[in-house]
Amino acid sequence: MSLRTQLFGFALLTLAMPWAGYEVVQSLEDSLRSELEITLLENANSIANVLNNRELDMLNPNWNEASEKTIYAHTLDQQPGLNGTMEDWGLPDNAANFKVGSSGTLWLGQHDYHLYLFLSFNDDDLIYQSSVGSTPYGDRVILFMGGDEELSLLLHARTEGMYQAQHSAPPNWAPTENFYNSAIFNWNETETGYGIEERVDIRDAGERLGISIINANQSITNKSTYEVNVESSWIELGEDDIDLQSYWINNKSLGRLLYRGQNLASAVADFRQLLTDHRLRIVNKEGWVLFDEGTTDPLTDNLDNSPLSLSELFYSFILRRNDPPYDILQDPIGQLTQKIAISTQTESSQTAWYSRGTEGSAIVTTSVPIFHGSTLTGVVVLEKSSDAILTLANGALVSLMSVSLAATLLVFISLLGYATWLSIRVQKLSQAADSALDPQGKIHTALPGRDAKDEIGDLARSFTHLLDQLENYTDYLSTLKGKLAHELRTPLAVIATSLDNLEREPHEIKLDPYLERLREGVARLEKILNSMSEATRMEEAILNTEPEPYDLEPILMGCIEGYSDVFSGYYFKFTNTAPCTSVYGSPDLAVQMLDKLVDNAASFSPKEKTINIQLAGDKENVFLSVENKGPLLPEKMQSQVFDSLVTVRKTDDKKRHLGLGLYIVSLATKFHKGKAQAKNLKDGTGVRFEIAIPTINK
Repeated sequence: MSLRTQLFGFALLTLAMPWAGYEVVQSLEDSLRSELEITLLENANSIANVLNNRELDMLNPNWNEASEKTIYAHTLDQQPGLNGTMEDWGLPDNAANFKVGSSGTLWLGQHDYHLYLFLSFNDDDLIYQSSVGSTPYGDRVILFMGGDEELSLLLHARTEGMYQAQHSAPPNWAPTENFYNSAIFNWNETETGYGIEERVDIRDAGERLGISIINANQSITNKSTYEVNVESSWIELGEDDIDLQSYWINNKSLGRLLYRGQNLASAVADFRQLLTDHRLRIVNKEGWVLFDEGTTDPLTDNLDNSPLSLSELFYSFILRRNDPPYDILQDPIGQLTQKIAISTQTESSQTAWYSRGTEGSAIVTTSVPIFHGSTLTGVVVLEKSSDAILTLANGALVSLMSVSLAATLLVFISLLGYATWLSIRVQKLSQAADSALDPQGKIHTALPGRDAKDEIGDLARSFTHLLDQLENYTDYLSTLKGKLAHELRTPLAVIATSLDNLEREPHEIKLDPYLERLREGVARLEKILNSMSEATRMEEAILNTEPEPYDLEPILMGCIEGYSDVFSGYYFKFTNTAPCTSVYGSPDLAVQMLDKLVDNAASFSPKEKTINIQLAGDKENVFLSVENKGPLLPEKMQSQVFDSLVTVRKTDDKKRHLGLGLYIVSLATKFHKGKAQAKNLKDGTGVRFEIAIPTINK
């Protein structure tokens, strides 16, 4: 397991601190919720006590919701334009509506002192009255209202447009041209039938309302006759039965109209101050909303789209509850359900929590029943926002949680950063140890971190000491050639002197062949020692030579002029295409480098062949190349031919070579900060040695 992983595991232990804070916050949240429930229940009881035993609109204790059909009018924010559609009503899709028979749907709305009705009816055979007084009378709608007087109004049209309602009566419900000025409507054809938008005075509607649709259709068997089907909002009628008024006796069969009355607002006027941060709704036993004012969260109602801060998101996350969504409290729009139904059934107070949105806020609702005597007439529903962030009213706790979280993050990040820093130091030390010996055999003893005063610094210093010892041993091996040459010269000198003396002494046995062989061996040993000494002198010269700028071309031309005499039987060709031949280095080393390259080429090239010496280059480097005809380099030797004591000559070559010539070339090349490479010619006729040296203008 890596050091970073181990410290990361220890860093996880710091999470115990925010976990403890989480438990404290949850405990406090429970306490705050309990206190808020108690306060809210006290306020709701105060409102319910004011409403108990009072004669209030729409809270009639004599109404029997189980046996009477309820028709509810939504409160509209703006006055509709009576254009035959509901587009300007501003109601959501799930607003409560009511069925009229099997093919009609009715919506009601209230604005100021007017009642608005919208009827949508599916009819694939629209029939209009052709002229006044003629039959058939066509499709028409009967509106029954039980206000100050009983009204039965006919909604009848001869085409699309705006009309006034007419008084009408059974049995035929025929158009009378006796218009009722307080009721106007717009008849609009739709893809599935027609829609009617009507406005009436709310005082005419009173407390009861019903609507019936007379649907006239052409007879299938006799095209000249018409069949009539009646659909109603409160009774079921069949074909040809349009004696609707017989079912409307003492207004007992009509639906009960509910809307928000004014006396409820007057009754709770003393609680207006409470509604600045509470929402108050008063509903009947069925949950229909008869009063709705106030706000649950005035400070954040206009900030719904504002992004939450990081701390708010954190607190919202840790304080989230499994509360049901607030939207299900009112479904459909206009009618409260769930806990309200429980309250009306048990006739006792109820408290419930609901989640709102995704930011962790919550709504607490308290429902308290309203009684008229011993009869349950409605429910007071009081709501307040308890945002999971804002309920942390205790500023000290908020600071504690913030500091705790910040400290945890700081410790966690610090440990992770420290682990990363240690890991990087160890990795650097490991990489430096792996690359301490470069491809050229040089040892780099300077390891990173050796000045540190900790255990990793001790380890780096131990590695450095080990590499220093290895470097000293390597230096000893590199100077062994010089020491060996010095030690061998003395016995060789003795042998040579002895042989000279032996030649001068008279002898009877012919010793010339033996003496020749001894002298030949001495010469070979001397040549080996000279080569080793030359390499050593080159290394020493490099250490004692300061680089200087010079022009490579004239130096090479001077050398090439003398090669024809030294290497007789060979031809030399020099070409220069380099844009710049000014380099930084040592002219003497450049001469030795070229001498060794030419000597190597001549030793492999057949007689009477041309050795090509070229200068080429680009903006950054000048390339010195020597080409010779002859045997090719083995592929595996192309990267090793410049190493010390490496040769590719045959072992039976009479001229002994230690492979130090090209090694001297590599030393001179490194002094010039260049690169040396050897490769076979593309045509397979010889070998090309190329030296790349940076130019001064690089």
